[in-house]
Amino acid sequence: MTRGAAGLTCSAGRVASCQCCQRPNDRLPSDPVFGSSTPVTNQAFHDREAELQQLARRVAQLRAGTPRWLAVLGLRRIGKTSLLLEMVRRNRHRDVRFVVLDCFEEEPLGFDIFRRLGLRTVDAFFGRELGVSLEALARSPDDYRAALEEARGFLKLERSLRADLLSLCVARANVGTAELALGLSERLATATGQYCVVAWDEFQELAKLPASRGGVLKLARAIWQRHRRTTYIVCGSERGLLRRLVTSEGSPFFQHFDLIELGPMSEADARALLRASAPPGRAVPAAVAQQAAKVLGGHPFYLQLFGEVLTERLPPYDAGLVREVFSELLFTRTGRLSLHFAREFDRLVGSASTLAAMLEALAGGPLRTMEISRRTGASSGAVVRYLERLGDAVARDAEQRRFISDPVFALWLRWRQPGGAVVPMTVVGDEAEIEVARRLAALGFELVYQSRASRGAFDLLGVRAGIQVGIQVKRGALPMRFSRAAWDRLRSDAKRLQWRGLVSTVTPDGKVHFFDPARARVGAQVTLTAASALENLLAWLDTG
Repeated sequence: MTRGAAGLTCSAGRVASCQCCQRPNDRLPSDPVFGSSTPVTNQAFHDREAELQQLARRVAQLRAGTPRWLAVLGLRRIGKTSLLLEMVRRNRHRDVRFVVLDCFEEEPLGFDIFRRLGLRTVDAFFGRELGVSLEALARSPDDYRAALEEARGFLKLERSLRADLLSLCVARANVGTAELALGLSERLATATGQYCVVAWDEFQELAKLPASRGGVLKLARAIWQRHRRTTYIVCGSERGLLRRLVTSEGSPFFQHFDLIELGPMSEADARALLRASAPPGRAVPAAVAQQAAKVLGGHPFYLQLFGEVLTERLPPYDAGLVREVFSELLFTRTGRLSLHFAREFDRLVGSASTLAAMLEALAGGPLRTMEISRRTGASSGAVVRYLERLGDAVARDAEQRRFISDPVFALWLRWRQPGGAVVPMTVVGDEAEIEVARRLAALGFELVYQSRASRGAFDLLGVRAGIQVGIQVKRGALPMRFSRAAWDRLRSDAKRLQWRGLVSTVTPDGKVHFFDPARARVGAQVTLTAASALENLLAWLDTG
């Protein structure tokens, strides 16, 4: 594979999705099956049967001469592109061509997106016959034109259409090219006796482009509404904007699209995704899949990330390893899901501290406008305006309270707030760890899970002012006893890891005690009593 102006291409000049250079068994057994970086189809695709049936119905209606358009709304990375590609895979007909496009393929977005649309449309009608990607060949106009003229159906087209196709490779990024590209699928479908499905992701972004006669969207509507052999499926992650685009009376596309929302998977399908996508020899246990689905919900991107990080390690996948994966993925500054949320936070907030304060206030749960006002110090009118700026990141419940739409994003926001070190333990810790974590977070500790191999006898690693403290957590009544072997291992691991060692106990009445191993009573067994508990943990930490 090589990278060119049109993306990845193979040795035969085809786009990266072609099968000409792939053999069924090329993937090594150790290659990851989870795919968080690219859309998934075929066996890697899960759930969405109802949505796929709706898409298939649109193809059938088109072939029956009654095309109906569809708008698909969904969160970022919820699987809209995968859904479109799976639709293409499942609806192969000799007389139907598919054009799949994403506005984010052009950044910053400009009128070049229409040149891309035109070239991809030409590819859809002639690329299969020629065995090359005309979109990729357009980097070399002479090669593009020579290849296109070899297509059997090309010479049968009327002269003006042939001229337009040949000029696409050098078309300028302007309204004229937009007008040409928006009507090209219908012209080719009519000329060849075929049909075309144009699936356009992040379609709402086109509203940001200017054009004569009122904008690109009015231009598109004016051209598309005359089409009978082309149907349109548009998707968008800015759900409010796309919803207004297709339902508002003032929109050019009012009553032109049916509307469906692509939400998270069900918990059962989320579990199935994790278990079915695991690489050979690294099966995800049912209990682990259930826990991941409970924490991450049914967002396929989050689940794919979890599966990738988990199965990079060797089994067995026990509770300790699962805790480490969640910590690495979501509760560290450099975790892949943490970085994803950091980018989303920056996109939403920019440099507006009040927007940041609103998200942090809502991370704790639903709030009414006046409650947000009290917590952020903004007036109720300002709160309403700021909430509008947050768009789909914030929703409203039946009691008119605002809440963060994505519960995993809200969880991440709680973790990064002061005292948020306890959040990971509330997600994957047991009751004793949660109680200990709360006490330590209140004292300014940052807490992380690490793998059993790297934390030895300790359950948690606490960090305060650069001092690392290994913490073993116990639940039970005092006095608490340890075998000499277990105690010696604890002391040895603290020395080996160069951590301060600490034992914490949570008694049946819910009280948390901390003990310095050096103060334990050592005999045939090692005993910790209430009298030897530390009264001031921070003072102990400062003594070194």
